[in-house]
Amino acid sequence: MGNIGNIPCHIGIIPDGNRRWALKRGLPAWFGHIRGYEVAKAITNEAWKLGVKVLTFYGLSRENCLKRPESELRHIYGILVKAVKELLEDARVRNGYVRLLFVGDFSLLPSNVVSRLLEANKRTALNGPYTLVVGTCYGGRWEIIDLVKKVARGEITIGVEDVSEEDIRKLLVLGSLPEPDLIIRSGGEYRVSGFLLYHIAYSEFYFTNTLWPDFTIEEFHRAIEWYAGRNRRFGA
Repeated sequence: MGNIGNIPCHIGIIPDGNRRWALKRGLPAWFGHIRGYEVAKAITNEAWKLGVKVLTFYGLSRENCLKRPESELRHIYGILVKAVKELLEDARVRNGYVRLLFVGDFSLLPSNVVSRLLEANKRTALNGPYTLVVGTCYGGRWEIIDLVKKVARGEITIGVEDVSEEDIRKLLVLGSLPEPDLIIRSGGEYRVSGFLLYHIAYSEFYFTNTLWPDFTIEEFHRAIEWYAGRNRRFGA
């Protein structure tokens, strides 16, 4: 990759197309998820090499958790547990450079999976300057509804004078992390599917027809080069 000179601080990825990739090859859907996980690892490593500070994957939506066959979900949960184990063993995580943040509606997940996710969040909470966020049974509408419920139940107290865009953002799942600069969606779909709805108002969107298991480091570079050429005016 050439000297693009403008690496996004925060990249969000909607890795779509795992099931279609597998079905096109006459394979069970979970083969696509396994291949997709390997691609996600490669892209994560490349993002850290390039200096991307925050990388957020839409790993599993609430709709996935509610509508996918149980047999497929079991394989996905197995991959998720494996991913947590491998991430916690990664030298960059162990040495405190990378924080792990799993977010979503954990009430829909098996208890053994939830315990692993919470362990990863707790063990790496003080790590930095890099952060890997994984949406797990996550949905943008759920995130906002969940916050409203917490306020209504008194779990979060917020005064009228504190109701600003910035104050609300900090109470949502990304907290004080910067909002995404670039969103990459694979698989030929042109929608956000509930991904970080409050956070992506001024994100740049790169869509590709490539199914996620076929997504390459080279295409990741092309997406960043495309982003570097954008004129981000933020309404000005």
